[in-house]
Amino acid sequence: MKITSMLVTTTLALGLSVQAFADTASALNTEASRMNTLATNRGESHVVDKISSDFSSFLGSDAKPVVTGLRNGTPITLVTTTPGSTPTAPPVTSTTIITPPTGKMGFGNAYISLALAKQQLNQVGITQPTPQQLQAALTGGTVTTGNGPTLATHNLQGILTMRSQNMGWGQIAQKLGTKLGPVVSGMKSANQNMTTASASSTGSQSASSSSGIVSGSGKSHGNSGQGVSGQNNSGEGIVSASGRSGGNGNAYGKGIVSGSGQAVGGNSGITTAGGRGNSSGQGKGQSK
Repeated sequence: MKITSMLVTTTLALGLSVQAFADTASALNTEASRMNTLATNRGESHVVDKISSDFSSFLGSDAKPVVTGLRNGTPITLVTTTPGSTPTAPPVTSTTIITPPTGKMGFGNAYISLALAKQQLNQVGITQPTPQQLQAALTGGTVTTGNGPTLATHNLQGILTMRSQNMGWGQIAQKLGTKLGPVVSGMKSANQNMTTASASSTGSQSASSSSGIVSGSGKSHGNSGQGVSGQNNSGEGIVSASGRSGGNGNAYGKGIVSGSGQAVGGNSGITTAGGRGNSSGQGKGQSK
């Protein structure tokens, strides 16, 4: 009975583990696709800036060229300048070129690559990698940490190299000893921030060019139909008679005037029989 119970428990645990892994992989693919869609709708530069911002504490000023290189599948050239060996010696400049073996990547996959690289390097105590250490994490190589008795060398297989061998992100994470959960959370947060920013931008544009109601055929200028008080916007104001409005906006058009006459008014004024209306602009009506 004990053996049977243990087998059942183990089977259930494995089943739950497999299901949890499948759910995480599905969520990862969903957020990666969402990020690619945002790049199409919002513009690639906006997504590059967001991903670069998310990894700026990890890569510093190299974040943007790294993201751009991963996206385009082009060699990433990173330059490091260190002080000379003596106070009078000139600075030493070294160049590291990272060539992504994956070719061009979607923004979602670029984000995942950097998130896994960050996790892997953090595991060995590297929070702000040198270009050489980042190269090892992405394409394979060795990194050395510590010194003296704590000196250690770590062999890294290369996240992009494994990806170019048709390995799934779940398999790669397993090889690295990292987890996909934090990657999903990071991407979800980034996508939400970009979506919110997009909605805010759309709302601002709507406020700056609102439309009102024009009872005659006319177009308002200035602040007529304005969305935000005190700003000069272009929209359609409310004109109940033909005329030129004064005050907050100028509206030009033809209204309906039952008799010929001149209306003195802007936003509204109806001349019933060749008289003058009480408003703050001037307009001319055409009698029918």
